[in-house]
Amino acid sequence: MSVNIHVVFDFDGTLATTFVGGEMFRCCTSPNRVAELSGHFSAGEISLRQYQESVFDMVDETTFEMSKRAALHGCIRKRTTEVCELVWDSGGVVSVASAGLNFYIEPVLEKAGLDRIELHSGKVLSEPGERPPFRYDYPSYVKSCRGDWVTCKCEVINRLKNNYGGSEVIFVGDGLLGDACAAVNAADTVFATGKLLRYCEKSKIPAIEFGKDFGPLLRYVHAKTFITGAS
Repeated sequence: MSVNIHVVFDFDGTLATTFVGGEMFRCCTSPNRVAELSGHFSAGEISLRQYQESVFDMVDETTFEMSKRAALHGCIRKRTTEVCELVWDSGGVVSVASAGLNFYIEPVLEKAGLDRIELHSGKVLSEPGERPPFRYDYPSYVKSCRGDWVTCKCEVINRLKNNYGGSEVIFVGDGLLGDACAAVNAADTVFATGKLLRYCEKSKIPAIEFGKDFGPLLRYVHAKTFITGAS
């Protein structure tokens, strides 16, 4: 029986080479206030969702204006398109599971010609021309999630497993919190860099390292789809 290969990417720092979300607010907010909120988050006094809403509500721009900046400056990691096309050609699904917000993720994917990727993230419901405070929605959050991390990445992975029997779901990430939870509790295979890679090494969780491009991931997916005859 063929095994479908699906890939779930984190966005900021993984699929995108930089923290695009941070670039949206760092230039337009008080550094001292952002640092103060970051300290509250690090101390566990507020959740990631609360931190994110607070910093974006300080930006004196509409989501339309921020979307334009995201499209201009956001860059996708090299070989992403090749990975996606190989997964799609073999009948698999490519998703982004992000703690970020749709208005800055979607323009980056669209610019790269990757708007076919399924996006699971927080959403801003305010009209594109409205200024903050924004109205937010979290369609990919579940109450059973261990933390208030905007999107339950484990749920995204497990849904793919349930919808496609006999599937292998690869998670690709760089951070802690939701990324680490997905790597430990849900993913069949983990590709990691940065903090997530160090966490996996320390915790003895099997993970394959990637660097400036997704060459290792591309080779892995190619080998898997070739072996199963899915391509």
